Amino acid sequence: MKIKDLSATVVSVPIKKAYPTAFGAFSGHVTAVIVQVLTDDGLVGVGETPVLWGGEVTKMIVESSRPIIQGSDPFDVDIIRRRLYANHNLTHFHIHAASWALSGIEMALWDLMGKAAGRPLYKLWGGAVRKKIPFWGWVAGAGASAMATESRRFVKEGFTTIYTKIGIDPEWDVQAVRTMREAVGYDSGIKIRVDANQAWSTSTAIRMIKKLERYDLEFVEQPVLMYSLDALRRVREAVDTPVLSHESSWTFYEALKVIKSGAADAIQLDPRFDAGFSGARIAAGMAEADGMSSVIHSFSDLGITTSAYCHLIASSSAFLHANQTNYYALTDDVTKERLVFRDGCIDVPETPGIGVELDPEKMKRYSREYETKVKGKEFKETARPKNHLGVKSRDSDWYSFSPHF
Repeated sequence: MKIKDLSATVVSVPIKKAYPTAFGAFSGHVTAVIVQVLTDDGLVGVGETPVLWGGEVTKMIVESSRPIIQGSDPFDVDIIRRRLYANHNLTHFHIHAASWALSGIEMALWDLMGKAAGRPLYKLWGGAVRKKIPFWGWVAGAGASAMATESRRFVKEGFTTIYTKIGIDPEWDVQAVRTMREAVGYDSGIKIRVDANQAWSTSTAIRMIKKLERYDLEFVEQPVLMYSLDALRRVREAVDTPVLSHESSWTFYEALKVIKSGAADAIQLDPRFDAGFSGARIAAGMAEADGMSSVIHSFSDLGITTSAYCHLIASSSAFLHANQTNYYALTDDVTKERLVFRDGCIDVPETPGIGVELDPEKMKRYSREYETKVKGKEFKETARPKNHLGVKSRDSDWYSFSPHF
């Protein structure tokens, strides 16, 4: 089996309500490049590449990879990945840039391998430790009443972990977390995770986390600058709340440093930041070997990426907590069957490969949506009113947080 061809299609799927920090939020869409890799025996592997540099630029990078991968055996996924990085000269930048540009190709190759073997992808990765993959519900910043309502809604739908962004304003941070805890109850068993996105200095992080500990936090994510593991470790040693590393552990190289330095209690992984799924699996394995846990990070993803993540989480015992998603914010998908949340979980797909099938009509529809409503506007913010924090956001109930993203 050899790779015969590759295609890339930019799609934009509308979202119900925009998170102002999510990709596509200002256009009201999730935009992605759908990658299809065709083999000489008729199999098609499907992948999804997020759009960071605009749809046309991302599509161009993917399509320029066609002559590099043609004639290759899709099972040589790591060799192909390294060849892509070298030929695009991305090894002179950073693995982050390389993976973001080409992650959809690697994902499609894994899909091809599963389809060729006639097995769901988790089988190729050693089997499933779990078949139901837990996710959290994002309670975006708003007034107290709106945040309380959203918190209770997620719990009613079966989510056992809820999440919000902090590091905005000390008074508001405390109010937001208190609102969430009071809404779901102190003895309910519902977990609250917060993310400061590197917003604090070491001393501020320690002071703020101690203030918030009365609300029984599951994790505080990346409270200080990603580049200082000493600062992250000092915070961890000074507080009782577990610390989750994210920006500090983007790649398996960086995850190793976090683990060795004792800077965090858990690491958050994303194959698109890392050396694809190969890198994320290495990082999860190192965490497991050290007795640490892992969770998956996402941005605004369609069902292809979300399904692929389910296989990764299923196949590693390191993933002990709820994982990140905004999939429930989509109005639709480009696949024939949408993923379904049951009690805050998604069942791991059982069909060969990643387990999704593209819907040709939806692909056409959301390709037109990109062409007519999003193309050329990816980096243009529309006029947005100020919210209660005096920060411009898409509407008065949503805020824009720390500049670190």
